[in-house]
Amino acid sequence: MGILTLNTIVMKKYIVIIYILFSFSCKSQKVLNFLTEPVIQLEAGKNTNIRELLDIDGYYEKDSTDYRKWVFFEDGSYGPVIFIKGATQSDIKENMLKWIDGTIWDSYYSPDWGVYKIEGDTIICQNFDRAGIFVGQSYYSERFIIIDRRTIKRFYCKSISKSDEKYYRINPMRPFITEEPKHFVSADSLLSSDCWLKEKKWIWKNEQDWKNYKEKIKEKKKKKTMKMIKNDVKW
Repeated sequence: MGILTLNTIVMKKYIVIIYILFSFSCKSQKVLNFLTEPVIQLEAGKNTNIRELLDIDGYYEKDSTDYRKWVFFEDGSYGPVIFIKGATQSDIKENMLKWIDGTIWDSYYSPDWGVYKIEGDTIICQNFDRAGIFVGQSYYSERFIIIDRRTIKRFYCKSISKSDEKYYRINPMRPFITEEPKHFVSADSLLSSDCWLKEKKWIWKNEQDWKNYKEKIKEKKKKKTMKMIKNDVKW
């Protein structure tokens, strides 16, 4: 009887865990239903032409004490990154990936990734924070004004989650913020724009583009695994 009761308890725990994972999965697939504005979707082969306005072969920061740095890519994706404490600009310039703080972020640099579009001198961004089992996903919009080719300034940051709509109706000016400008720091070894967000079907305008990207990542992971196995083989 005791063993049966123990097995029953264990089974119930597994059922709860499976339910949580399933619920989280369903929510992530229906993310568009939680937003107050249409998602800026990616298109394979489409270039935002950001290089015409801004230097992007590196990252943007207020100064070396800035906790987060911003990187932008021509395909319309962008994200914040954090480097290992103590890494100098010379270190990062030589190899950005080497100095990413892996104790905080995974191989995709950050749990925060986003997409952007350019309207005039403004970069309009949407950022999506990857959720965990016990941590909900957050969605927000941020905007940067382009001051010159090597300087941007964030002036707007607002949640685009429907659950926060009431807050902004009461505080309509809250999204507008005052921050110091962020300046460009060049780098010789750049990051890839591959990220967890681009593996989501809803971030793509065309389903085939999403499928092609998933296949590309699958092959990339396969090659990485084979390389690791090869390096571990002792002859």
